[in-house]
Amino acid sequence: MFMTALRAQYVRDLAIRGRALRTQQSYSSYVAALARYYHRSPDQISYDEVASWLHYLIRERKQSASSINIAVNAVRFLYAVTLQRNVEALMAAVRHMKRNTRRAEVYARSEIEAILTAPAQPRDRAFLMTVYAAGLRLSEATHLQTKDLDRARMQLRVRQGKGAKERVLPLSQRLLQELEQYWRAQRQGRPGWDSLWLFLGREPGQPMNRSTGQNIYYRAVRKSGVRRKGGIHLLRHSFATGLIENGVELTLVQRLLGHASLFTTIRYLHVTAARLEAAQSPLDLIDLSRLGPPSRH
Repeated sequence: MFMTALRAQYVRDLAIRGRALRTQQSYSSYVAALARYYHRSPDQISYDEVASWLHYLIRERKQSASSINIAVNAVRFLYAVTLQRNVEALMAAVRHMKRNTRRAEVYARSEIEAILTAPAQPRDRAFLMTVYAAGLRLSEATHLQTKDLDRARMQLRVRQGKGAKERVLPLSQRLLQELEQYWRAQRQGRPGWDSLWLFLGREPGQPMNRSTGQNIYYRAVRKSGVRRKGGIHLLRHSFATGLIENGVELTLVQRLLGHASLFTTIRYLHVTAARLEAAQSPLDLIDLSRLGPPSRH
């Protein structure tokens, strides 16, 4: 079992080193799963047993490379930081999996328009527009606070970014208008109107939860008649691709998305049919008029 005292120390160590709340929860979940698998506390589990457990997650549970890498990070942190052990042998036995780089799917502009205009409730429409207009992750959007909107500078501050990193984004005038309409229609003068959260949860003083955000998106896609290509994260994908196709520098897109690595942003480099048609072969740019007729020999 992942003993209570050890779990508390583990979570404390993660927090001290700046790991985000969701990272703390994910890491703790994997370490608890390791303990359940062997019915022993993790401090009594060998490195070879850790490797066997990861093999089980890959072969039997069919977990993705991304999920396995989170599990690897979780156990490495446990033994190296919380248990303060020599982890050289662990690092050799427990390695990260190589992830397949897949092109991110996106919606066409007409599909985005249909999805964003589908909700009848001002809150739902404002929420989806916020996700798309700023290219936010779901958890970033649900944890926005009213003070994160800087009307004077027309900026939006993201405080709950991945890896506990903050970033500042441009605030769209169109989005601000939509948020003000939502405020007047569903927040002003109503219970909880003074809550610090921009999008309220079901419980007083709590932000909107992730499942509510996802359901807003699913309902909008269903109502719009657009073929659903994935979850709400596709609005973020579509935001990034739209920037790149409009000529925004890749490094700036990286900064707006809050990516630690440029290689993550490269996934959004789509080759559309229009761009293929516009591309010219380098040979077509060369003046070959001085060439004589082809030789018959």
